[in-house]
Amino acid sequence: MWKKKICVIVGGANGRGKSLVEEYAGRRYYIAFMDTDKEHGKLLKEKIEKRYGRKVFFFHGDADSEEDLELFAGAVIGQYRKVDCLYYRTDIAVRSGEIEGLLKHYVKNNGKIETIC
Repeated sequence: MWKKKICVIVGGANGRGKSLVEEYAGRRYYIAFMDTDKEHGKLLKEKIEKRYGRKVFFFHGDADSEEDLELFAGAVIGQYRKVDCLYYRTDIAVRSGEIEGLLKHYVKNNGKIETIC
């Protein structure tokens, strides 16, 4: 039986973050990602939903904003109740690492938390 897996990515609309969104969607994970690039974020969300037939949660927000990080983390937990892997980009925002503190209690045993550059 397949279990629902959740991958959360901060900075996922372009570059390495986008590659991670596509990679984990291809591995049958549900994706939640945040980015300041609203246009590319929406396009990527639509592309993944069309290709894999499951909903993607895209949050338009700034990883340098404590309020945006808290809203994003709250929405992720409200929707999925757990996190299997979490990626955040320290090169895009000084505060992006705060997402780890907000979500680490929801990362499942043997889950993964990594920074990406």
